[in-house]
Amino acid sequence: MLEILAPCGNEETLNAVLNSGTDAVYLGLHSFSARKNAVNFSGEELKSAVQAAHRQGVRVYVTLNTLVFDEEIKALEKAVNEICCAKADGVIVQDFGVAGKVKEIAPNLRLHASTQMTVTSASGAEFVQKQGFSRVVLPRELSLAEIREITSRVDIETEVFVHGALCVCVSGQCLLSAVIGGRSGNRGLCAQPCRLNYKCENRENVLSLKDLSLISELKLLEQAGVTSAKIEGRMKRPEYAAAAVFQCRAALKGEKADEELLKRVFSRSGFTKGYFDGSLSDMQGIRQREDSEGSEEALAQIRQLYKTPCKRFFIDMEVNVKNGQPVSCMAECNGIFVCVYGEAPQKALKRSITESEIAVQMGKLGGTVFELGKFKCSVDDGLFISASALNDIRRKAVDEICSNIARKIEEG
Repeated sequence: MLEILAPCGNEETLNAVLNSGTDAVYLGLHSFSARKNAVNFSGEELKSAVQAAHRQGVRVYVTLNTLVFDEEIKALEKAVNEICCAKADGVIVQDFGVAGKVKEIAPNLRLHASTQMTVTSASGAEFVQKQGFSRVVLPRELSLAEIREITSRVDIETEVFVHGALCVCVSGQCLLSAVIGGRSGNRGLCAQPCRLNYKCENRENVLSLKDLSLISELKLLEQAGVTSAKIEGRMKRPEYAAAAVFQCRAALKGEKADEELLKRVFSRSGFTKGYFDGSLSDMQGIRQREDSEGSEEALAQIRQLYKTPCKRFFIDMEVNVKNGQPVSCMAECNGIFVCVYGEAPQKALKRSITESEIAVQMGKLGGTVFELGKFKCSVDDGLFISASALNDIRRKAVDEICSNIARKIEEG
């Protein structure tokens, strides 16, 4: 199954994409991130973010994707140790020196080759694989045929951008921001001067590109052997990332992606598929007044959707209420089994608890990523247990399942 990978520039966006059903997230620390002006995460915030994600079965990749100077090595070592301590699932790296330092400090931490490495061929993918990388983030400048060539020839995970901003230059090779204003994209400070109104003959804004959107092509990418569908946007608002996740999930189910909704959330004169299908003549675009029409309504609609967590898992439960014994609940989810206990039932003074009443309480899984699957119950006659006691047992079971889901991810 194609992984949906969402951007997180802050905690609010993290919560939005988790509730929207993403499979994985990528985010940055306050240093060594190619989106230095995003809010980003401290070491402690990263630890909390990873814990929250892992409890939902979601992986976390951390960006260490800037070029690093010699005098920054100590700070880099500190960042790598923070990432290890947080139990993140991998790091996205541009600088081979950074990759070497990661291997030295944390040999078991997965390395992902950043799009800024400009790996555009099977030979390039094979090279980074031999350097210890387990995944390569392919540049946006590749066609479907070129992507297929890489996935068919090299046994390495591939990550492809499917929604978000396009760079007018080759990914990772643009020096325009550094030359014009001293702000290097490879140091996390791109000022996006390409969005200025450069003119050529009778054309305007010739360097400003529309945003890419390949969400309608996810099935093709999956068939091509791509591992992960990446959404760009760590500088964007939570609704932007959440909307893209929702539409990716719909597309992977075989439903038609709502491109109009995505346009209303954010676009620059619509979207392009760019190099993917050779639509090079229709790539230029700027943010216009029409692009923001209906934007507030669309944002409100998205916020409503991610207010509560989407259901990721079915959880089966078996509850036993026996005279003189603590109430037990055995729960199973994706091969994870737990058993929790509550207080012993009381003798019924007016009426006995019924199996259907227990089922109702155990099925109250709102605010969680679970949905009640199979349910079995055995109750001795003449017993009663309060709704609050059943709620406590259900919460314990859910908490144990979540802890085990996180442990399973962290143990690989």
